[in-house]
Amino acid sequence: MQIIPAINCVDFNCVKEKLRKVKEIGADWAQIDIADGKFTLHKTWNNPKELSAVKGQLSDVNLEIHLMVENPQDVVDDWIKTGAKRIIIHHEAIVSSAKTHPDNNEIDILNFILEKCEVGNVNVELGLAINPETSAEELTPHLDKIRFIQILAVNPGLAGQQFKAETLDKIKFIKELNDAYFDSIIVEVDGGINLEMAKLCKKAGADILAAASYIWNSENPKKSFEELNII
Repeated sequence: MQIIPAINCVDFNCVKEKLRKVKEIGADWAQIDIADGKFTLHKTWNNPKELSAVKGQLSDVNLEIHLMVENPQDVVDDWIKTGAKRIIIHHEAIVSSAKTHPDNNEIDILNFILEKCEVGNVNVELGLAINPETSAEELTPHLDKIRFIQILAVNPGLAGQQFKAETLDKIKFIKELNDAYFDSIIVEVDGGINLEMAKLCKKAGADILAAASYIWNSENPKKSFEELNII
């Protein structure tokens, strides 16, 4: 099971400092949480141009960008240009956008974003996330195209929340579908991760955990990261 440190910052100086520490603690990946204050109550740093300006300095860190934003199709291009390896968008945001843009349904919007991620030599992996209130069953129509699923174990936006136990059933559901119909669905769990929850997620079948508070609020982030890795 892979552990990815998550970065939840209000300004770019904080982002850069955390990215520097990612390598210090021994991680090859980092997740940057992008919350627009509209899809979420909480707002984080969300300026892709600042990240693009320093991407040459971050070539040894693989980035996944977790877009907790309204209308992700409007901003995905800018985040692809940052050099990110993976973009994660929310199922709920696509559903909501389809309701307010009647010319495009949910599938159309998802296909548009997929094309953006695959055009030319970009080859950015697209992940689809769901909030705690969304059932895992809602993802099934998209699993023929999306091979990376992120299950939020907390409400989107703010770090430090408590893990929601129903997340474990969602992991099991997706992995059972994987066994029955597909062969390569990756499940990432994001939010509320500590040693106890990490063990339960691994047992349920999670492939990746994104952890923020457990790592960064520790007196020894490197040790906390290593503890999660040896579960």
